[in-house]
Amino acid sequence: MKKIFISVLGAVLISLCGCSLEETPYSITAGKLSETETGAEQLVTGVYGTFWDNWMMEQTYMAWVDQDHDHCMAPAWVMNSAATGDVTSHYSYNGYNDLWSVFYRLINRTNTAMETLSGTASFQDGNEVFRQYYGEMLFMRAFAYFHLVRMYGAVPLRLTSQSESECPRSPAKDIYDTIVNDLETSLEYLHYPSEGNVGAWGHADKTAAQILLARVYCTMGASALTHEGVKMICDIKGTDTTFDCDKVAGAEGIDAEACYTRAKELCDEVIKRKGTDFDMMPNYLSLWGGNNRKNKEFVWGANSNAMQEYCSAGLAYYCTPAPYGGAGAWLYLSPHLYDLYEEQDHRQVYGVWHYYRASYTGNWYGYPYNSEKYNEANMPAELSGFHSGFSNNMNAAPCCTKWYNGDIANPSLYSAKQAQYVDQDVVLIRFAEAYLLRAEAQVELGNVDAAMADVDVIRSRANAATLYSGVVTDKLEARSLVLKERGLELCQEFNRKFDLLRWGLYLDVMNTTQNITLNTNVRSLVRTEKNLLYAIPTNEIAENSLLGGNNYGY
Repeated sequence: MKKIFISVLGAVLISLCGCSLEETPYSITAGKLSETETGAEQLVTGVYGTFWDNWMMEQTYMAWVDQDHDHCMAPAWVMNSAATGDVTSHYSYNGYNDLWSVFYRLINRTNTAMETLSGTASFQDGNEVFRQYYGEMLFMRAFAYFHLVRMYGAVPLRLTSQSESECPRSPAKDIYDTIVNDLETSLEYLHYPSEGNVGAWGHADKTAAQILLARVYCTMGASALTHEGVKMICDIKGTDTTFDCDKVAGAEGIDAEACYTRAKELCDEVIKRKGTDFDMMPNYLSLWGGNNRKNKEFVWGANSNAMQEYCSAGLAYYCTPAPYGGAGAWLYLSPHLYDLYEEQDHRQVYGVWHYYRASYTGNWYGYPYNSEKYNEANMPAELSGFHSGFSNNMNAAPCCTKWYNGDIANPSLYSAKQAQYVDQDVVLIRFAEAYLLRAEAQVELGNVDAAMADVDVIRSRANAATLYSGVVTDKLEARSLVLKERGLELCQEFNRKFDLLRWGLYLDVMNTTQNITLNTNVRSLVRTEKNLLYAIPTNEIAENSLLGGNNYGY
């Protein structure tokens, strides 16, 4: 049996150099700044600014977290680094923007902010604004460690601003205990938006912490179940294939039932408040697109800042094809994922650019290229009027509309490329996931029909034809359908690789799929044990003699 490590799972105020833990304060110290509510807000906002340090959210996070899996495809020159399962060939590896460095920088900033806030008279006197900010910092530290443990396995646990650079790795179980403790504690401090004291979108609130914590518990629960001989059915290029989930190392001794019980409780609380602070948007066209920015379903993410150029995201640039303002067909769904959607599913009807051009001067393509529905004869008049050429061949690709910066229902056409990077938020948690997390918990707690009812909430909103409640009764089938629906609903939202890892499926799914072929591009998915964990920066290894060397294979 193969082993899988438990990789299954603001910069304005505080600056760090490389992986070092030494602070470089600006002229206004954190302690001075936190004396007022306005100053405390600036302190916390500076921590959130870590997301935009040196292209982290513009490119590195997307490349490292959401390209190395079976649902992602792109031209070979895009897929030749982090998407191969080995980040060492990516430009940011071992540099300031290496995600190891970014997340430890974030951790040190949260440690400094928490120590500063908790030392103020306002916090000690129970000021709710200061308590909210303290809870946000607990949330952010947990968010960082949740990524680190899933990416690197056992990592150093640094919980104060004075933690030594020389620090050994802590077991994955200890990392998860810290994450859970931070998030459970944050719930005592955080508010719901309707209760006041929550800042603008991009500040974490109680709902965000509940959903993230439910995600953590489901990650732990799934990983623990791999030690109990669970199976999963995955669709591999149109063929349902049953896999024995490989044991996830580091999950030994975790109580799966307890994890899923708590995950369900958290999701129950979130869903019970539906319509108060957050809600499901009624359909795809009201959910995605720049005209729907900061809608009620978007619970939390990295808030871009149009006033600062470095805070502009690259998602639209990479994912939106010509002539809708993007760079071209650079990142798209795998054809296999496209085929998993039913024909009338709005996530396929509106979720893909069925007509696009790979450049601003080329011909139009229809996707699928041999479609009886999406072809030159049925091409909308406004498109054919924009440019008359049409090429009915294999060169088209299923480009996702999810990160388009305009109105998907009435997309703008451009004769020349817009500015390469435009102001854009990066959504990291949304309300719909509470239903999918609760569905997973319900399956493992033995209530299959309730689980399928939650999945049907997502499928009904998407206009999917097939619903499962009252039809699916088998636990294995239900577990597999929840995982499948996560892939359909959360595509390009930074979850798929971690889902495969936490269920012990990454190697089997990738190696059984073998490759993804689209027109002249063939992407190899063959992976080995080395690819289960990311490479630690060599600078960190040189500076931390207690680390014990790099991960396996590096």
